[in-house]
Amino acid sequence: MVRELVTAFARSGPAYHPIFEKLDSEHITQFLQQTHDQEKGERELQKRDQWFRLVYVLSGIFVFAFLTMFLLPDQADLYLRILEYFGVFAAGAGGGYGLKAYQDSRRDS
Repeated sequence: MVRELVTAFARSGPAYHPIFEKLDSEHITQFLQQTHDQEKGERELQKRDQWFRLVYVLSGIFVFAFLTMFLLPDQADLYLRILEYFGVFAAGAGGGYGLKAYQDSRRDS
C-alpha cells in the first residue's frame, strides 16, 4: 500500500483524463471560432459604450452652455446656486470613487 502511494505521488507531468482521447481538430476549431466570436462581440460592446459616453458628455456640455447663456445674464444668483449644487455632487462622487479606489488598492496589496 505504501508503495502504491509513493508511485502515485511520484508521477510527473499532467494528469491523464479520458476526454483527451475524444478531442480532435474539429473541436479545437469550434472552440477557437467561439472564442473569436465572443471577443468580437466584446469589442462591439466597447465601441457602443464609447458612443454612449460621448453622447452623455455632449449632453452635459449642451446643458451647461444652455444654462450659461440663458440664466447668467438675468439670474446670476440662481446660476451660481445650480453650479454650487453640481460642484457638491461632483465632489461627493469623486470622493466616493477615490475612497473605493483607495480601499481596493489596499486590499490588493
